[in-house]
Amino acid sequence: MELSYVTISYVAEKKCLVQTWKKFCSTDEYKQAQEKCLEFIIAKGCKYLISDTTNAGLLKADATDWAGAVLVPKLIAVGVNNVEVVLPKSVFAKMSLLNIEKCTGAYMRYYGSLESALANL
Repeated sequence: MELSYVTISYVAEKKCLVQTWKKFCSTDEYKQAQEKCLEFIIAKGCKYLISDTTNAGLLKADATDWAGAVLVPKLIAVGVNNVEVVLPKSVFAKMSLLNIEKCTGAYMRYYGSLESALANL
């Protein structure tokens, strides 16, 4: 799936969905993309989710609060035990990740590149 702010792809040999965030998106766009990802994860039986936030923009607090309170429990319920995160370049986007992690504990694992995240699955 290709949107202006995110590309969603599937790595079949790893049973992994990959989100590649390209720029800022609104809270509604973020939620919509994550719900589509969840549907895809269920349909394909994915065990892994990599969120490549290298070029992501800052998420508003309501988006990160939603991710921690709603999205992460749904991911855990369908068998995704960790979210693998490629760290963003932006300090502000990193702060968004820290806000999500504050709600979820040690649910996210961090990497410097998509290649290293895939290699560690």
